[in-house]
Amino acid sequence: MATTGLMNKRIPTLLGIMILIGGLVAGVILVNARQGLESQAGPTESPKNVKISNLGSTTFSVSWTTDTPLTGLIKYSEDPTKVNTPAGDARDQISGTSQGYTNHSVNVTGLGANKTYYFLIVSGSGTYDENGKPFQVRTLAQVIAPPEDVIFGKVLGVAGEAANGAIVFVEAEGGATLSTITRTDGTWRLNLANSRDKEGKVLTYDSQKTLLSIFVQAGTAGTATALSDTSKAKPVPDIVLGKNQSFIEVGLAASSILATDSATTGRAGFQIVASQLSLSEQLEATSAVKILNPAVNGEIIATDLPEFRGKAPTGSTVRLSVDSPTQNQVVTADIDGNWTWTPIQKLAQGDHTLSADFPDASNQLQKIIRTFTVLALSGLPAFTATPSALPTIASVTPTPTSITTMPATVSAELTDTGGLTTTMGLTILGIGLLIIGSYTRKKVGVNK
Repeated sequence: MATTGLMNKRIPTLLGIMILIGGLVAGVILVNARQGLESQAGPTESPKNVKISNLGSTTFSVSWTTDTPLTGLIKYSEDPTKVNTPAGDARDQISGTSQGYTNHSVNVTGLGANKTYYFLIVSGSGTYDENGKPFQVRTLAQVIAPPEDVIFGKVLGVAGEAANGAIVFVEAEGGATLSTITRTDGTWRLNLANSRDKEGKVLTYDSQKTLLSIFVQAGTAGTATALSDTSKAKPVPDIVLGKNQSFIEVGLAASSILATDSATTGRAGFQIVASQLSLSEQLEATSAVKILNPAVNGEIIATDLPEFRGKAPTGSTVRLSVDSPTQNQVVTADIDGNWTWTPIQKLAQGDHTLSADFPDASNQLQKIIRTFTVLALSGLPAFTATPSALPTIASVTPTPTSITTMPATVSAELTDTGGLTTTMGLTILGIGLLIIGSYTRKKVGVNK
């Protein structure tokens, strides 16, 4: 009986020692895990402004930006559990070597029609997915290719120098996004006949009157937007980084649409000052152009693919722009004066700004804006865009082993996987039990 009592008294001591050892081991593991994550992918490696373009029956393109020059590629597959087929940057395919860029563009070809593909983004030493699952995209149905219709132009820097390696996104009115990369002399070209509509069919457009919305992403060199039409697409007038330009003849004032520094606009969201919102509201109250959905500034929207709606004079055009990811579309008011637009890419969670640019009766350019918030949503993005004629990518860099979860089109924030809090708690508990056990043992010895 004495032996049994002694063993019972020793249990706290043994338990304390086990917890103490367990706490130390757990602490080492958690701290090492944390250090491992931080060493493999720093915040500057996180992909931003993820965009899908050139989606067709056999191809799609993925683009994104990074804060610093990094190598980049994607891995894709039809099997979401085995995403391991590599595709590198289009420029690396041409040069034959992997180089670092702040804007990245990967083209994938040779795919099957009407099939779902999954992909991961490899940026620097980190691999990124979306909310714990690979990104996904579905190719379109096979169509008979129409005759080639190549449009082209040139992108210049703010000092007039050629913008090499800038990504040019083009959306024909009613069509999805096409993209290409500028050459060393700043020139670009793409086949507009590859445009698909929202149903995946070959886009029907007028060779002289169809509006073209152009967005240029040049990484740290800046961005630019331009509004043109098919009558001014061979070539499109020079596009200058840091500016938003229009080449449509709707009056001298409107032809210099938004000739402001785009670097100061960015993703405004609710950072827009109250005075700007007030001026916009005053203008909208007296203007024929209105935004009906979202109805008020700050409205909360429970969908990441909202349908924007508004009013404008019958037959007039309005240039719409929404941020994160940046998307632009020119819409025409129908016979009843209504216009609608649903962005092609899902909007990121959080604050956004919708802008509507239009010339007034005096050909003076006007802008009304609407702020809104997209609620937190789950699920993968359903991308739709247009086909590409660029080559399949082959050679790539080694595959990183860790995968960091990130939301679509927004840079990933790395999450700490462990710390010293758990270790200290377990250690203190173990020491406490060890002291109690030792004290109890001594007391038993004294009693004996």
